[in-house]
Amino acid sequence: MKMVDHNGYPFTVKQMVELDACVRCELCREACSMYQLLSENPHPLGFPTSSSAMIRQFRTIIRSQFGLKAKFLGRKPAIGEGLWRLADALFLHCTTCGRCRVSCPLGIDTWSLVNSMREYFMNGYTSQYPEHCAVELVDTVHGTIQRSGNIFALPNSSRRDWADYTGAEVKLKEKAKVVYFTGCVSSFQGRAQDIARAITAILNHVGEDWTLLQDEWCCGHPLAVSGAANRAKTTAEHNIKAIEEVGAKLVVTGCPGCYLALKQECPKILGRSPNFQALHSTQLLDTYVREGRLEIPKFDEDATYHDPCELARLGGVVGEPRRILKAITRELREPRGPGMDGICCGQGGLLKATNPSLAESLTAKRLEMLAETRANLILSACPTCVQGFGRIATDQNNGLRVMDVSELVARQLGLM
Repeated sequence: MKMVDHNGYPFTVKQMVELDACVRCELCREACSMYQLLSENPHPLGFPTSSSAMIRQFRTIIRSQFGLKAKFLGRKPAIGEGLWRLADALFLHCTTCGRCRVSCPLGIDTWSLVNSMREYFMNGYTSQYPEHCAVELVDTVHGTIQRSGNIFALPNSSRRDWADYTGAEVKLKEKAKVVYFTGCVSSFQGRAQDIARAITAILNHVGEDWTLLQDEWCCGHPLAVSGAANRAKTTAEHNIKAIEEVGAKLVVTGCPGCYLALKQECPKILGRSPNFQALHSTQLLDTYVREGRLEIPKFDEDATYHDPCELARLGGVVGEPRRILKAITRELREPRGPGMDGICCGQGGLLKATNPSLAESLTAKRLEMLAETRANLILSACPTCVQGFGRIATDQNNGLRVMDVSELVARQLGLM
């Protein structure tokens, strides 16, 4: 049950207990990729901030609003530079990767707390923030999504143009068993459009009864992960209705953010379970292989795999991509921080929009770790991760090839 009053305090009873439970052990600080990066390389738009530090600072704010003194003497307004420095830490220096949650010895759900703290700022103080505060920037991004139906402020009518650019053979049916939910990044970003091409080619290869949506909107994950789940309701209603009208029993996406939205966030926002199952593309590929519907020729090189935070740690999809890659590569070399312990590439949590230079620094740092495996092929299962790594590899001209798992499968099948 959320504790929400007219000022918008979005905390469950469990979260209120967790705010008091933090004992300042700082293990979350040691696990935080952002903290380590900013400690080693000071950044003009960043300063080291751990989850526990944000929790302690926010705890002071909450006590002034809900504490015993507040009950007798009235609430004190939460104002001042410290408040907005906390907002900057939440939105400009956090990827919401969830690694701090895994490291907490008390089991505090720091990821949910961070999201609720973001929600506090977006819902409680949207009319009181100072100029150029992070909240203003995030509010602008939210408005873009709501107006245009995508995160890039492009005409949503051009969402399927990627098929023309890549030469993909796509299906557009009134009824189908499977819906391919492309997502904003794979629809509008050139490098990521090859991922959409690969997935559709594989669906055609196995003879799947599938379709794109007539009018796909942003999945709403960027809203949900940045404190505006309430604003994602219209988006969730539109997409879920469109999928159910097709009669699909399965919706597949290559984007971990879309996967979380369709599987976890939309049902929570709408208060009901949809009439379909949501799968990430690696889960579907793993099913095809196990059922004998796909026989993928061997790739005679070594590779390494980067776990997207939203797919592995937040979505629980760890084994499926590895089963595929171990079967078709000469050797799959695990990097530092595999699986649930995955180290963030910096491209998530809306950081790419709010603090792009810092996001790029994290991406470059993670790419260095992947290169330590001495595998020339860097694989992931997220359009945003692949795009970020590919951009850095190209800029550095370091000889590393970056590819999505679906692209490698499609290439080995001769479909691309």
